[in-house]
Amino acid sequence: MEERERRIGRNEALFREVNERIEQISQALQVGPQELRILCECGNDSCVEQLDLSLPEYERVRSNSTLFFVRPGHEQADVEEVVEEHEGYDVVRKHEGPAAEQARELDPRDDD
Repeated sequence: MEERERRIGRNEALFREVNERIEQISQALQVGPQELRILCECGNDSCVEQLDLSLPEYERVRSNSTLFFVRPGHEQADVEEVVEEHEGYDVVRKHEGPAAEQARELDPRDDD
């Protein structure tokens, strides 16, 4: 079970890192006024769903290493819980344990 949680955490961290680059490129190119299209950050490594949200919303959620954006229904109940529901996406928080530790360790914004 612990290895599965770590794998899910790694997959989600990878999607989060891709989304960080999307956000950086969007800001550099000034693509759209405060809007961002990102990849679903669920633990399914074959998911290619896209989510539309505001840049301020992205920044708010990204300030916590254990929060991720997922398409509704893409949450993994054994490693995370839905903490916010929005039109077109949910925000999930990792349960404390291996997945949360992995999320913190692999956060590209964490300079520790």
